[in-house]
Amino acid sequence: MDSVPRGLPALWRSEKIQAKAAKVGFDWPDVSGAMDKLREEADELQQGIDAGDLPNIQEELGDILFAVVNVVRFFGLDPEKTLHKSCEKFIRRFRYLEEGAARLGKELSAMSLGEMEEIYQQGRHELEGKEPVPFKP
Repeated sequence: MDSVPRGLPALWRSEKIQAKAAKVGFDWPDVSGAMDKLREEADELQQGIDAGDLPNIQEELGDILFAVVNVVRFFGLDPEKTLHKSCEKFIRRFRYLEEGAARLGKELSAMSLGEMEEIYQQGRHELEGKEPVPFKP
């Protein structure tokens, strides 16, 4: 594991660490094991939240991110590109929300979460299938 550079972005580093472990057989036989692990970590996070234990919450959030990268790896996808696509999708939808509020003559800060969510969901459906901005590291 020492050969995996510490300076890599954390998503790429975790993918490389997991790939090294998998190379020697320390891996789930299929994605269902990785998904079970992700659910287990989410349950542990909920326990930390219920206890109000911030150090544990941070630890479990890290474990969830690590587990998500493992699921991504099972599909041969790049975790950085995968997250980038989701960020761009959120930005497109949020812009739609901002434009929708402007069309209504409202400031987002003056709207209820329900009002914003309604416009956001409209944008989600209207923007479905639009091309995301390409990832450039």
